Amino acid sequence: MQVFHSFEEAQDYTATVVALGTFDGVHLGHQMVMKTAIDTARRLQAKAVVVTFAAHPLSVLCPEKEPARLATVKQKERYIKELGLDGLVLLPMNRHLIDESPDEFCQQLLDYLHPKSVVVGANFTYGARAAGNTETLRDFMDGHGVPVQVLHLLERPGRATPISSTVIRKLVLLGHMETAANLLGRPFEIEGMVVEGDRRGRLIGFPTANMEIPPRMAMPPDGVYVTEVFVDGAYRPAMTNIGDNPTFTNQYRRIETHIINWQGDIYGKCLCVRFYKRLRHEIPFQTTEALQRQMEQDQVDTLNYLDDNDRTCFK
Repeated sequence: MQVFHSFEEAQDYTATVVALGTFDGVHLGHQMVMKTAIDTARRLQAKAVVVTFAAHPLSVLCPEKEPARLATVKQKERYIKELGLDGLVLLPMNRHLIDESPDEFCQQLLDYLHPKSVVVGANFTYGARAAGNTETLRDFMDGHGVPVQVLHLLERPGRATPISSTVIRKLVLLGHMETAANLLGRPFEIEGMVVEGDRRGRLIGFPTANMEIPPRMAMPPDGVYVTEVFVDGAYRPAMTNIGDNPTFTNQYRRIETHIINWQGDIYGKCLCVRFYKRLRHEIPFQTTEALQRQMEQDQVDTLNYLDDNDRTCFK
């Protein structure tokens, strides 16, 4: 998949089908839009291209109100690539983009991507003050002979409400990782750099990778989680603690992951942690021995969960 960071970079395309949206988290509803674009592109002998944004408009307009992110830019690229798109136009969120009129934005789609069709979700907005919507998009594109497919929002299983990034964000913040995974179409993941920790884990038989918490990411609440970690080319069973480790003093909030039955040096590397289930809250222990006994039980519970649940659909 080719990745571009402006319309100008993508101007060599002669015919495309464009999947257009914010796509925060690339959840099942977003995937439906992209897969429809892929199917349409194959039928029209065109390239399937996603046009999206590197951040939320509030990251520029009012940073303190920006919603927590469900994926880093790097993750977003990976999720889109895995769907089989031909190209990705990842527009940087800046004042120039925010101030563009809906017509200016649409004209760039025409001039640089030469779309044969455009696919969007029913709630898509764009342009200065979000003045553009699916109706203005259709009106503009109809005038240039480009059909626009507006897809109904995909509903949550068993509920008459649509899948949305807002709903998934709330689920993650509450620690409902299994429900979040069902709406994302994969487990919620956090990627971050492994940094030097206090090395206490190895002294009690549970060495951990201490990850930097990515800025602006949605974070599950403090507690111990069933996870898997991508290392040595495969996802490996792990258990992850989020919190400030209250059994010890002078601690700070962190993500600590113990990769079960694995040894190696991963300091300075970027780690991808998949969250499956919250096992328990983070609690203080009176002794190191009590903590060690609980971690032994956490490991048993983690392996039992991973053995009992089919995760092949997420591979």
